[in-house]
Amino acid sequence: DMDEFLDKLKPLILEKGDIFVKTGKICSQIGFIVKGCMVCVYNKDGVDIIDEFSFENEFITDYPSFLRKMPAEKDIRCLEDTRLLTLLYEDLQALYDRKKSFERIGRLMAEAMFLNWHQKSVSFVLDDAETRYRKLIENRPNLMQRGACCVSLCYVALYTVAGNIPRVDERYSRRGCQDRS
Repeated sequence: DMDEFLDKLKPLILEKGDIFVKTGKICSQIGFIVKGCMVCVYNKDGVDIIDEFSFENEFITDYPSFLRKMPAEKDIRCLEDTRLLTLLYEDLQALYDRKKSFERIGRLMAEAMFLNWHQKSVSFVLDDAETRYRKLIENRPNLMQRGACCVSLCYVALYTVAGNIPRVDERYSRRGCQDRS
């Protein structure tokens, strides 16, 4: 069973700045980050809104786009050179049809993504920006250690104040969070 699953995984190497999922395009694959750092970014009225950071040993995709075959509502960008193992939607569905054990793998992937989304959603509703920042650093200690090679303070600021768009717009949107290294 595992060999059949592994045969469907395709390696993908992206460079810093590359886009794995593009807003408006259908996301046809799910990725597992072997090495690297990625960020999910929504854009509202010209302002980047950081949704999440993802690192090694995490799944990454625009899950609604992946499942529904609808245009993605966010970009998934590489903040550093990144190696992924990818699985196409069609290959995943074919695996599900072949054996029940593959449905379990899919369920575990979906559960991991759901729990990550839920934790983040609760934080955006209940926590202020300072608490979100503290939790981000506690839950992602390697975030700041990667520093200039990966996550700029601008991205961290946009993540922590995501619920306060006027402040984000005023302080950051004119400069943007382009490559600062």
